[in-house]
Amino acid sequence: MALAATHALAFAVEAWLVWAVGRWGFGLGGAPVAGWALALACGAAAITLWGRFAAPRSVRRLRGGALLSFKIAAFAAGAAATLQTYGAIPAAGYLILSLAQLALALRLGAL
Repeated sequence: MALAATHALAFAVEAWLVWAVGRWGFGLGGAPVAGWALALACGAAAITLWGRFAAPRSVRRLRGGALLSFKIAAFAAGAAATLQTYGAIPAAGYLILSLAQLALALRLGAL
């Protein structure tokens, strides 16, 4: 049950990471076309980095402390993007959920 919960929470915080970074990128563009291009580029960068270094089936997946550090940095970037786009309360909530998911995954040996 706890393992299923950590996987569900991991999916949620990872999906929000991609959304928040993409939404932040959209806000950087002045014109709509530039905004959409930046949203796609930022979201694609987040997906690519996560897929290469943190995805469970990646051949280049980081291990141990390096994986934990990468995930903390990625979630911090997601919190920063959330802060810029939606404000302090959603950013704090996201960061708390992200760190709770990491703590639960560490406790269960499912990082």
